[in-house]
Amino acid sequence: MRGGRILIIVGIVGVVLALILGGIWLIRSRTPPTPPPDTTEGDGEGPPAIGDMREIVVAAQEKIPRGHRITEEEGAVQLALWPEEAIPEDALFELESAYGQIARVDIPKNMPVTKDMLTEDAGDLAAIGSEAALMIPPGKVGYAIAVAGNASVAWAIQPGDHVDVLISLLFVDLDEEFQTATPNLGVAMTEEGGLAGMMGRLEVLPDGTLVMVMPSEMSQRPRLVTQLTVQNAQVLRVGTWAEEEETPPPPVDGEGEDGEEGEVAASDTPQALKQWVTLAISPQEAAVLKYAEEVGASIDFVLRSVDDHAESVRFNITAVTLDYIVAEYGIEAPAKLPYGVTPPVSGVRPGAGGEVASEKTEVEDIEYGRLDQVSQTVEEPAPEE
Repeated sequence: MRGGRILIIVGIVGVVLALILGGIWLIRSRTPPTPPPDTTEGDGEGPPAIGDMREIVVAAQEKIPRGHRITEEEGAVQLALWPEEAIPEDALFELESAYGQIARVDIPKNMPVTKDMLTEDAGDLAAIGSEAALMIPPGKVGYAIAVAGNASVAWAIQPGDHVDVLISLLFVDLDEEFQTATPNLGVAMTEEGGLAGMMGRLEVLPDGTLVMVMPSEMSQRPRLVTQLTVQNAQVLRVGTWAEEEETPPPPVDGEGEDGEEGEVAASDTPQALKQWVTLAISPQEAAVLKYAEEVGASIDFVLRSVDDHAESVRFNITAVTLDYIVAEYGIEAPAKLPYGVTPPVSGVRPGAGGEVASEKTEVEDIEYGRLDQVSQTVEEPAPEE
């Protein structure tokens, strides 16, 4: 009897324990587990720890325009969390520091407001300088040069692009003392007086006669060389910095302003033959371009790939001369023959550097010398007899 009671008690205790464990399991299954604290470094997707952030004053409007006085009522500025390592120098940390101040420059929305952006005196706005100076990287200068469309990749270049600069120069031989082009002029002194003539060189003919060989041309033929100079220059702007008023297009199809028939002269048609291009370059590179312009060199821009904008990407090329082209591409001078074509060929037709004219003008010839000196030659009609 005693053994049966023990078995009954043990069974009751087992049932109770089973019910308790089942209840605990049911409660845990319905409660979401609490994630363990994250002890690893973040992957950059979540917000940084609050300890790495600090409240600074930023612009709250779409843009705080230059010359606008900031007040508390309008809510032009607000406090925002900003990474401490990215907080600019002279940043403002209290809204009261910005109230009553005047914006010296345009401040875009969410941009940190610094002390040098604000002033108490409206007269300081005149001394803020140009917007162009704000776009020039430190250590660079802005240099503007006028170029034609055929020297600017057909106006493909736009602000933000990077370009290299090609220049072509013409070399002549000089008398080192006179600093004048050779050959020199000489004067033979005789008893009757002086006899002037161009100096040449003495040669002996096959029959032993001594002769003075003179050049067949009065001027020396210059020697052309082309080289890559300034590299990786950032384009700041294409066109002038001043706001230009739009010019209404001239009347076409022979109609005047009042609907009367008339002809539009070629000189009345606006021509975009050249535009200003402003580059951000080093002071030394600015001196190079200045020299090239002063000596009348031909200047062309070549557009860089967006993958080659890094400062470390530089190209090493060989200066190109006639000798280089002949040797590199295996060009041979044609043989002298006892026959030829007629009429004789004395020149070649323009290729890539040929004429570029507007369809609205009666331009017969456009000459490109220096790129900021583009001249047009318009054929005038012959007078009627």
